[in-house]
Amino acid sequence: MRQRERTDLVQLERFVRESVLLRTHPHTTAWRRVLEALGEAGGLCTARALNADGDRIVCTLDAGHYDPDDKPPFRDGKPGGWHKADASIWDDSGAACTPHTAI
Repeated sequence: MRQRERTDLVQLERFVRESVLLRTHPHTTAWRRVLEALGEAGGLCTARALNADGDRIVCTLDAGHYDPDDKPPFRDGKPGGWHKADASIWDDSGAACTPHTAI
């Protein structure tokens, strides 16, 4: 890689870290995508599910958070110990779910 390309990549990474990541709400799909682009999503849960639209979604919480017995209250949008991706909350028992331990 030429020096100019390397410099461009460093500048792009700095912009993503200092601007895009700071403006993205934590624990959202957009936030997860930014971390994935930076190569820093390794500490996030990898559980997957299909949402109501049939799209595959990935949990946006930290790895190790899952507790099937800590059921969410559902009234306030907090996931309890279940998985969460934006407005979707799920546990590993659903037919369209791929638990993090299976990946």
